[in-house]
Amino acid sequence: MPKACSAINCPNRDTRENRAKGLSFHSFPKAHELRKKWMLAVNRIEPGSRKLWIPGSGACLCSEHFNQEEFEVYGGQKRLKAGVIPSVFSFKVELIQAEHQYSLNELMDGRTTSFGFSGPKLGSERGKDAAQRRLSYYQQELWNVLGSLREQHLLQEEAEHMLKSQFSDLQLSLQYEEARCESYPTVTRNFAVSLHLFSAKAYEFMKKTFQLPETATLHTWLSNSDCKPGFSEQAFIALAERSQPAQQTCKKCSLLIGTMPLEKRIYYDPSTRRLQGLVDFGAGSYDADEILAAGEALLFVAVGFQHQWVVPLGYFLLATPRGDIQAQLLRHCILKLHNVGVQVISVTSDATAPNIDTARRLGVVVDGLTVKSTFFHPATPMLEIAYYFDSSHLLSLIHNFLQTNGSLQVSSKAVCWDYLLRLGALQETELLQAACYAGGIKLQDQQVWLNGTTQVFSEGTVQALDFAARLGLPQFQGHEATTQFIGLLSNVFDICNSWSAFGKGSKAPLSSASVDILSNLCNEYENLLRKLRTASGEFLELSKHRWGFLGFLVNLRSLQWLVQAHLLVEESPMTYLLPCWWSLDALEWCRGAIRKECGTKNIATAGNFKDAYKLVLNKAVSGLGLDTPNLLDISLCRRASLQLQASWPLGQGQIWQLQWGSGFPQKMNNVSVDPAFLAELKEDTVTYISCAILGKLLPLLSCAKCRAALLRPCGGVPTDSALMFVESKGGKYLPAKSVQRVICRAKQIVGLSSLFLKNSWRHGHLAQELAILAEVSEEPDLFPSLVDHVFESNTLVSNHYVTLLQALVRTFLELWFKLVQGPQCMPVAQECHSTKEADRKQSMRGPRKPLGHPWKWPQEILGLKEWYRAL
Repeated sequence: MPKACSAINCPNRDTRENRAKGLSFHSFPKAHELRKKWMLAVNRIEPGSRKLWIPGSGACLCSEHFNQEEFEVYGGQKRLKAGVIPSVFSFKVELIQAEHQYSLNELMDGRTTSFGFSGPKLGSERGKDAAQRRLSYYQQELWNVLGSLREQHLLQEEAEHMLKSQFSDLQLSLQYEEARCESYPTVTRNFAVSLHLFSAKAYEFMKKTFQLPETATLHTWLSNSDCKPGFSEQAFIALAERSQPAQQTCKKCSLLIGTMPLEKRIYYDPSTRRLQGLVDFGAGSYDADEILAAGEALLFVAVGFQHQWVVPLGYFLLATPRGDIQAQLLRHCILKLHNVGVQVISVTSDATAPNIDTARRLGVVVDGLTVKSTFFHPATPMLEIAYYFDSSHLLSLIHNFLQTNGSLQVSSKAVCWDYLLRLGALQETELLQAACYAGGIKLQDQQVWLNGTTQVFSEGTVQALDFAARLGLPQFQGHEATTQFIGLLSNVFDICNSWSAFGKGSKAPLSSASVDILSNLCNEYENLLRKLRTASGEFLELSKHRWGFLGFLVNLRSLQWLVQAHLLVEESPMTYLLPCWWSLDALEWCRGAIRKECGTKNIATAGNFKDAYKLVLNKAVSGLGLDTPNLLDISLCRRASLQLQASWPLGQGQIWQLQWGSGFPQKMNNVSVDPAFLAELKEDTVTYISCAILGKLLPLLSCAKCRAALLRPCGGVPTDSALMFVESKGGKYLPAKSVQRVICRAKQIVGLSSLFLKNSWRHGHLAQELAILAEVSEEPDLFPSLVDHVFESNTLVSNHYVTLLQALVRTFLELWFKLVQGPQCMPVAQECHSTKEADRKQSMRGPRKPLGHPWKWPQEILGLKEWYRAL
């Protein structure tokens, strides 16, 4: 059967008569791009499916559809020149060329069936061949476009591999086909979302060839209400209700982004009958064999910019964090919040490589010391958003750099890490001799104490180094550059992480009054960065360890912009801002809550993470703005590695810490009690009880201020310094007067009444605790050094002043109940060397009788001796 010309309305066939007339027939080219141009020029569709006609292996065009100058004679035969496209047809066709893609300006309308062409019948061999040709063509077209995107650096090679692996059988409708897609299957949704997350430019490029939805549609596809990977609709609905004009409590927010590690394991879940642990960008999971299991959960959390509330917004399962995906997800999240009436003011992340790439893709510029710390809001260029790096993570980067490299150069002066190590290597006798030689400090009844929980980059460390140098210790001479560096870094951190509305100096909140302070500090810090060099002489701003330092410069620029944009405007209802709420402490609270709900210390699986996230989300939404977490304790816990005691080698600094650095109660079995010390305690029982309580309480405290407030410092030494001289007796630190007042009141309230000694331990314990707290809360001037520290916590019911009182009272009651139920009921003249021996002797004497008589001082002292030994 002779071949026929495939052009519409062309009756020519490849016969001997037509070839004698000079006609020639030319098969469609095999090269994909040229073949596509021929197909578009022919402008033929299949009437049954309304899809673009895909030529088969025998399709051809006759020479009447080409101009004569497009032919050449080679070897006596007439053939087409290379790259020629047919252009002579009986219908008007206009080709438009844009970015290497071609589309028709005028498509065939519904009357194309009048040409007499009928599509192949469904199910026929011809129909199956046409469908297979169309699938092959669409796949080839898709791979070609993806390859072109990669060559133009619009798509990374890893992203191209993921798309080709997952969507090898994807069939998209072409843009120049008349039939428009009104609904998209799940696989198409997943492809569209994935491509847009990989590259927005690549998505727009792809839309010129294939039918893909508008970007606004992707917001919906990225959301769900059943706590699967994606944005959680429950959170956005709750925020929409709270952002109405009647409430205004959720009108502005900061957006936090961070990851949680997951167990890299793909497993079958019988309850859902689906595989778990797969990569999921919110529109469907990746189940191709070539793609790795999800190893990170990317978590989004919104924090109230002015009002204190925290709510998780969603999560996504990634193999590894990637800057391109995170930047696109942030844009989607910001737009979704904008649609429900919530304006994002700032975005916070840590300073890891994917997050730095995220900031760059959003529009943040850091070129040496040239910094642009804001980017445009994706909804309107009239709004900007500040980018903020977590200050605690930046300090960790600087800490790690100094600990590893040892020093920095500042204008030919050295910032040495060794000065901090020498604090831990000091001997008490050495320090006491230096203090005696320097004069001004009485050595009688004094001891030396270094508060190991003091932050490395803090004013307490500066004062400790200055004090040691003033004593004339040679190993601390020349410390000035180090203390200046630590002092400046401490001020920068404090202003970037201020907690209290009542703070002073660099710890004060951002307000109109702090504009000059912030500007001067920013200029001073920038001047320092210009002078900093590594030990090898390289400028720090150009080294590979620059981001810990440059991150603070970005934060200071963001703070300056926030003050100008949200405090100094006339219509602003805000009088101050607390930057602590832009740190990742709220995100860490969410991560901690999820870990707690997972119920395992190991890394959670994807399924466990989903179940735990659902519980945390429901709690956060139901208590939005009502139950705010205590972020101060979370911040201190996150900075535990930045304490002085964490920087000392093992075995150093023990005389300062008294082994208080482990975070767990220390066993007191090996403590030797001097007889002279016990004799003194007979005269001052409250002091003795206070010492025993501090021995158990101090190891549990991670706050340097609270630790220092429990001890009684001597005169002439800064109370905020990490290095202190404290009053002591018999080799024991004397408790502060406030501690003794609390214990004295507690002892008076508890007494030894018959009600107290009954077996209702739990009810009696709670009742006594409430009674004591009610009494001591009325005591004036308790812990005067903590007056400002009280307001550093965001919640008044669990600030450090309250928790310190609770800890003192609970520790007192715990030890007191042990005394009453244990050694006190035994004859004090006899010492029991084991619990079994004590039980045997007690059984011989008969049942114990509750004591109803008042407490007698000599008996009390003997009981305390037994109690102390029992501890």
